[in-house]
Amino acid sequence: MFWLALVTALSSDPTIQTAGLQDATPETYQAPVVRPFEPPSDFGRERAEGDTDVDLHRAPLTRPVAVEAYAGDYEISPTDGEVAYDQGVAQAEINADSRSGPLDGRWHVVGADGAPLLSLALTDRGENRMVEGAWRRLDAAAETPHGGIAGPVRSRGDLRVVPLADGELRLHPADKGWRGDLVEDGVSRPVVVSRAG
Repeated sequence: MFWLALVTALSSDPTIQTAGLQDATPETYQAPVVRPFEPPSDFGRERAEGDTDVDLHRAPLTRPVAVEAYAGDYEISPTDGEVAYDQGVAQAEINADSRSGPLDGRWHVVGADGAPLLSLALTDRGENRMVEGAWRRLDAAAETPHGGIAGPVRSRGDLRVVPLADGELRLHPADKGWRGDLVEDGVSRPVVVSRAG
């Protein structure tokens, strides 16, 4: 009876209900794209496939072994569970990459003369979600910030505007990257943006 009275009192007092709440973030939480490996129920107990028994464990080394002593591979073949795990991780990465937007990844920004200007890392999760990241200056320009937050990116048609601390990048899609202008202190200079290798 006491608990019922307490719950009723708490639910009727609006100051208690809203205490500690903050404004919602732009995006609500979603489960990660790369799910953890979920092993089958017989994980670690399954027998290797094939028509012969295989010794899955080697005897401990008691003396040095010369390379010439190995007759086959240096490692025992992976089990079915290990192969399934590797395939699951690889497929999850492929799926995550396929959902990413065109700006996702690491980029190098170079001037028209080929001189490196900026290093840029952006997270573009596609589906009209916020694109943001960070930048770092690669040239020796003094009296300017050496890095900071990039974004959030604004889109107008095929134009992408990436705000930086003291300017912005205005980019259009190109062959294997982006072309556009780096605008700093009202001065615009042409740039080429390509994937960091």
